[in-house]
Amino acid sequence: MPPVQEVSASPKPEKRPVISHAREEEPEPEPQLESAAFYNRLFNDFPEQPEQPVPPTEEEMAQQQHKKDVIESVKGAVSEAEQPGNPPHKKRLTKREYMQRKAQRFSKTIGVSLLSGVVVVVAVVLLLAPRSTISYEENRLLAEKPKFSLTSLLDGSYTSGWSEYYNDTVPFRSKLKKTISAMMQWTGVQSEEDTVFFGNVSQVKKKTTTPVATTESVETTVAVAAAGNDETNTEPAVTTTVVTTTEDPNDEPAAEIGEGIILDHKRAVCVYGGSFSVGQDYAETLNAYQQDLGSDVQVYSLVAPTAVSYYLPEEYANYTASETENIDNINSYLKDVKPVDVYNALKPHTAEAIYARTDHHWLPLGAYYAAEAFAKVADVPFASLSDYDTATKKDYVGSMYTYTESAVLLDNPEEFTYYIPKNKYKTTYYSTSFTDPTEGDLLMNLDGYDNSMYYLVFMGGDDKITHVETDCKNGRTLVIFKDSYGNALVPCLTSSFENIYVCDMRYFELNAIDFCKQVGCTDLLFAMNTFSATGGNESYLESNRVQ
Repeated sequence: MPPVQEVSASPKPEKRPVISHAREEEPEPEPQLESAAFYNRLFNDFPEQPEQPVPPTEEEMAQQQHKKDVIESVKGAVSEAEQPGNPPHKKRLTKREYMQRKAQRFSKTIGVSLLSGVVVVVAVVLLLAPRSTISYEENRLLAEKPKFSLTSLLDGSYTSGWSEYYNDTVPFRSKLKKTISAMMQWTGVQSEEDTVFFGNVSQVKKKTTTPVATTESVETTVAVAAAGNDETNTEPAVTTTVVTTTEDPNDEPAAEIGEGIILDHKRAVCVYGGSFSVGQDYAETLNAYQQDLGSDVQVYSLVAPTAVSYYLPEEYANYTASETENIDNINSYLKDVKPVDVYNALKPHTAEAIYARTDHHWLPLGAYYAAEAFAKVADVPFASLSDYDTATKKDYVGSMYTYTESAVLLDNPEEFTYYIPKNKYKTTYYSTSFTDPTEGDLLMNLDGYDNSMYYLVFMGGDDKITHVETDCKNGRTLVIFKDSYGNALVPCLTSSFENIYVCDMRYFELNAIDFCKQVGCTDLLFAMNTFSATGGNESYLESNRVQ
């Protein structure tokens, strides 16, 4: 029985509202009063208890339980979704959402399949497609497959050789390089008025004593001349070392170009290192040819300067050695060999198109003036320009663009004008071992040629022996050992010699002395640029003489 209080001690307890609406409240009966003694005894025997809450009804309990169940189910779903590896709660998709997801999955599958297919096709092409052996734009042989040996395998050169071979002979190499170059242009724009250095370009200082060659580097004596000026610089003399190493003849042919290029006002020129000691070796090799062939054959040295001697801005003159100094050094060692002064032959014509802006070669007009200087030294007739037909190809962008990938050169192509002899002649091509004769054209038809390959108009390249039989019946037979600079000389000499044999020193497979005697050589011309005469290509001349 609930405890009650004495009427006089506390007010009448209030009625508590009933939560349930399902039944009607009945009036609470009046408590019956007991005696005071009863209440005193009750309170003393039992401590005062807190008021007990009214128990909820069944309906209230059901509602509270439903809320708890909902909360627990939500918490459980969230907790389960957060656990790794459990898929998210899937809801039923509409038909439209289902079709959209299906289309997305299909497009992803197609995209991945196409990309995988492209990768596989490219890989197969790179592995199985024919690989070039020569880069005509760079005028060099590409890397060859390495030969296996236990030594090369152990020192790593065999595997690195395969890597070099695959990198250097990528199928469609020229087109890929042009595509990559075009993409690189989008990364930025170079001003046509800017001067830009490419590769290894550094100031060349001077040394006052004659250099001594080493196997690793060559100390070079240079008197640096400003562009178009023979006067030497008056700065204090100091010692420097210009790296100009001689390459092994068994390696790929050295390029006729330096490792540094300066691009200024739409023209690119190679800076020249030079080497007095290598130049001396060149001269002594020519002396040996003259001695081996005797007095019945006259040997000539035509060392052509490059564009750096005429077109390098004066403020950059200290970035190149003097080509004229190196040519004079060569000539000082020649004995009975006649030099051809090309530098002074070209100097009055620098306002004309004698050197390409976008290529490392001279242009046919420059070669014509050089051939004229040679004809005077050789005392042979020489045709004037009016005795030639001319042909011009537009949009020429040559090897300098290949090396620099400069947007300035690409956006400023030049004209390539060459001269076609009018006299009668017959051209026969042989292999580099002087076999397999085939008649052809001295000057190639450039239709269909890439605009970077116009210099191939002369005999189609270097890896052959060419014989030109002319209507100039003077009994003179000219043999030319040359780099690619010599190619442009040949059409200019069809009125000067009865027979002309053209051999590239880098590809020649015979003994040069025996060959000259076999064809009845009366005049032997060595024609190349300064980079070849004082660089790696020089060593081929001695190899050709003694092999």
